[in-house]
Amino acid sequence: MVSKYYKKYIRIPPGESIDIRPIMPIIEHPRFERLRHVSQLGTTIFIFPGASHNRFEHALGVYSKALRFCKKMVDEGYLTKFEAKNVPLFGLLHDIGHGPFSHLIEELTPYDHDKNGAKIIDEMKKEIKKAGGDPTFIKKLFAHKNPLCQIIMDKNLGMDKLDYLERDVFHTGFGQRPDLESVFNYLIYLKGGLVIDKKSLESAKQIQRLYLYMYKEVHLHKSSLIAQRFLQKMIMIWLSRHKIDPLELWALNDQEIMAKLYTDSDERLKFLYTAYIQRNLPMTGLVFRIDTKQSRERLAGKKIKVIGESQKFFDQVAKYSSPQALEIIEKKIADLISVPAHTVIVVPTVSTRRFIPKDILYHDDGKIISLKKSQTEYFKGMSDELNSYLSLRVSIIGDRDKIYNNAKKIHTLINREIY
Repeated sequence: MVSKYYKKYIRIPPGESIDIRPIMPIIEHPRFERLRHVSQLGTTIFIFPGASHNRFEHALGVYSKALRFCKKMVDEGYLTKFEAKNVPLFGLLHDIGHGPFSHLIEELTPYDHDKNGAKIIDEMKKEIKKAGGDPTFIKKLFAHKNPLCQIIMDKNLGMDKLDYLERDVFHTGFGQRPDLESVFNYLIYLKGGLVIDKKSLESAKQIQRLYLYMYKEVHLHKSSLIAQRFLQKMIMIWLSRHKIDPLELWALNDQEIMAKLYTDSDERLKFLYTAYIQRNLPMTGLVFRIDTKQSRERLAGKKIKVIGESQKFFDQVAKYSSPQALEIIEKKIADLISVPAHTVIVVPTVSTRRFIPKDILYHDDGKIISLKKSQTEYFKGMSDELNSYLSLRVSIIGDRDKIYNNAKKIHTLINREIY
């Protein structure tokens, strides 16, 4: 029997101490320990050296925030003790299914991290029960079949969002630390969703604006996107050479997938791996922007051709933005300019729609009000701003002049491929 004097805390930035005694069976499981070696922001570390935090740290942060919030909801009569026990455990496990470099491999296999996570929950039933949880209930939260999942997954104020915003700001040094105290003081779970008291509505809006700021300045940083597509291309080459069970790929961590690339005998991979490790990233020679928004591209004296295109063009690019479709376009560009196919990458930024602000629900004495309806212009302004970040980059390891000098031909080729 464990002594009543026994204490066990884990300390995580920016300043949380988490009592892990109730959850030790889960966090000591190899599947959970693996999260120490899966980066939170993937290739963003190429731009922000402090962005070395991992999914293990984030998972503990989400658990801690969810535990605090759910205890408050039990005290105020909004949740049962059973719900307040299992929702934080879902928060602890919500990223358990992530593969190496987090979202990077999701488009390369039939799985996503939620489906993979649900499978892992089955492996960890014994540990979840030891921690006082209900694996069946938690799997329903994974499948979003219970509205209580919104406590973790709400796009504005869920514990997942609150934690990674605070964590990413701390580790990258970008952005203003969110006012989480005001949110926690006035946030409740009401009628199947998270609702903020009107008194603290500005705190909720601040977090929403911070999310868009971090998205534009960190997650959409052009060098990070180039590095991400570059690494994805390497993994695609490796997968094409070996018959790998997708579940085997998902079980790897960041270091393990890099070791696979490092030890492969393929000359292309040897070249690309060395370039990646030495941060010899592909250089952009051609960029497409929304017409009227070309000035958003910073040239800094580099040979980068900027071409304005219509919204229709970017809608079409979105249809051809899978890694497999990009690989075809990249090969045709490489053939056009007479360079090896593995040295050319095409990097689209066309997924801004998933970052269009979601409605914030707030209440005035229990009456729920939609911010989207009450402040239409506030939402419209943020949505319009995102269009200026739509882009398509054509980059190369080597002489960017080959892209720059053939910009018109490449433009014609891409139009031919997507229309």
